[in-house]
Amino acid sequence: MNILDRILDGSSEKHVMDRGKEIIDQAVAANKLLVKILNGSDDLESIKEIESLADKKVFEITYSITSGAIAPNIIDDMIRFVDMEDDIVDTIYNLARAVVRYRRNDKTDKYLRKNLLRLSDLINSALVLLYEMHKSETIVDARRLRTKISELEQKGDDIKDSMLDYAFEADLDFKLFYHMQNVAYLADDVLDGCQDASDMIVSIMRSIIT
Repeated sequence: MNILDRILDGSSEKHVMDRGKEIIDQAVAANKLLVKILNGSDDLESIKEIESLADKKVFEITYSITSGAIAPNIIDDMIRFVDMEDDIVDTIYNLARAVVRYRRNDKTDKYLRKNLLRLSDLINSALVLLYEMHKSETIVDARRLRTKISELEQKGDDIKDSMLDYAFEADLDFKLFYHMQNVAYLADDVLDGCQDASDMIVSIMRSIIT
């Protein structure tokens, strides 16, 4: 039994944390579909369905937070935490839309897809760690996982920066230049979202324990 189970067994706080894992599941599913899109699929509708399902779950969880017996000192953090995880799903969907909206069959497009696939792999790893954070047995374990997510986010920053360097150095037309910047930042935003959510989990655990 982990630390939240021991302290919150049967409580509204534990219910919210458990439901938060459902949103991460949706983010993982959306990221898998993003990979397919990067490999040539045009199936935006499936990601849209996942995004809509995540929104529904967020509405349900937020209602349980505001109408349940959540400790007053963590209500705002709980709501922000759920919104952060939902934003991850939303951003993956927006990234997929941007990829489908502007496709080319040239050297730059291959470079772009290669690096977005690398970022998608980092996103999947970060989501797996974020899911594990919900089951952390101690706050020390949660911090260790948060550090790993932060390291993945830094690797993502490096890839994003290399993409931006390429965009500035290559002779690109304005539309392609803007597209490369846009998708690079969107992918990085997903990793930032994972890091922000991990920070919030640690903050909530600290508040509950103390």
